[in-house]
Amino acid sequence: MKNFIQSLLLLIAVIVSTTGAQKEIYAKEGQDITLEPTSYPANSYVYWYFEKQDGHQLAWLNPLGGKGFSNDEKWKNRLSLTGASLVINALQEDLFGTFVCKISAAGQRDLITVFKVIQVNVIEKSASPLLSGDYLSLTCSLGSVPQNTPEIYWLSPQGNREGNKGIVYIQARSEHNGQWDCVVKKNTNEKKFPVSVTVVDLAPVPSHQYTSTDSPLTIPCSLISPVTWEQVKKKEIEEVQWHFAPKLSSGTLSDNPEQLFSLDLEKLTWKKGKDKGLSPVYNIKNGNLSLTKSKATVEDRGRYTCSMKFKDGRTLETTVDVVVLEIIAHPKAELIYGQQVNLSCSTGDQLPNDMKLNWTSPKTSSYFSYPTHITVPEVGKEDNGKWGCELWQGGNKLTSDEILLKIEPRLSVWMLVIICSAAVILLLLLVLAFIHYRRRKQKTRLLRHQLCQCKNPKPKGFYRT
Repeated sequence: MKNFIQSLLLLIAVIVSTTGAQKEIYAKEGQDITLEPTSYPANSYVYWYFEKQDGHQLAWLNPLGGKGFSNDEKWKNRLSLTGASLVINALQEDLFGTFVCKISAAGQRDLITVFKVIQVNVIEKSASPLLSGDYLSLTCSLGSVPQNTPEIYWLSPQGNREGNKGIVYIQARSEHNGQWDCVVKKNTNEKKFPVSVTVVDLAPVPSHQYTSTDSPLTIPCSLISPVTWEQVKKKEIEEVQWHFAPKLSSGTLSDNPEQLFSLDLEKLTWKKGKDKGLSPVYNIKNGNLSLTKSKATVEDRGRYTCSMKFKDGRTLETTVDVVVLEIIAHPKAELIYGQQVNLSCSTGDQLPNDMKLNWTSPKTSSYFSYPTHITVPEVGKEDNGKWGCELWQGGNKLTSDEILLKIEPRLSVWMLVIICSAAVILLLLLVLAFIHYRRRKQKTRLLRHQLCQCKNPKPKGFYRT
């Protein structure tokens, strides 16, 4: 009985002489990691082992600061200590496994921390850069499976969860360009492993571009950032063009689009086709292929297509419908008091139900808000100035246009009398001047005749028979 009690006490002493914890560390090959023990009491001895406690010793540290490292060739120049933490540089495939840290101090229990360093394999099987439409293949897996398998999934550049059990296989689009993260998650702990994916594609553009005859026009087309022109060339680009299908008076689009520009792929300069007053931005190397114009006109209404064709037959393109708002004053914008004026504001098409027009008038005018067409029966001084028309969709103002009405006062009776009197006086002066001119001309002719008679007198003795 006495021997049994002594054995039990010895076993308890052994059990309470050590205390420890286990941690799982996920890392990629070539990555640097730091293994940090749960605590580090003062005046302690630190021992690091590989595979098991008291196995191959990797490093040691004494209370005086002395330290040593393994002489094994595969660990050479890879190990260092930061305090009691073990730093391993450039992990290789055969260096993954179990690491044990033992911290001993006089009169205290040994602190044991076990680290399971598990390899994470992140593979991008598709060749980068990808052309939009190519298949993107990503795989994330563990080199060894722990007892409780962690959750593995991918996060897209937009932060959306993608794939199944660490595998992504989808057709690449512009939204897939950027950083993908393989997430290894266990309980509340997670580790992310980034992968950069490049997709050659045109940046998404709004389906409609709204402007007015009082505003500039920009038709967007560009490569998604940060794709460069050099990456586009690697995908064997064949041609880049702009086409325009004008809006017909019937409200439909022309079936025969006009070529506006084509790109010289060697010189990276644009060749002009149909002249619509548009100009390229000339920033091709940065991927900007947009067109601009200082002021839009109603002739700019229509559909614009920016296209990139590749040698494998695939084409990337963006399409923008340009909507131009215009105000028209009938009969004209220069009026006199009392005249009637009709103002119309239109995009050339019937507005959808979720869009509306708002009018703005001069501050002094009594008119505020009207439908598409308005009539001012008799314009006055208060209607002189800028009138505006705004196109709204929900709470967003899409564009606006302005027209300047010039209202001049009517001519008064006295002003008419003065003008008529001045006209009569001017006419009389002209008549008098004409009469004076005729009389002077007659006198001159008579004087010349008399002079001629004096120079040639009739000879004496000359008689007519």
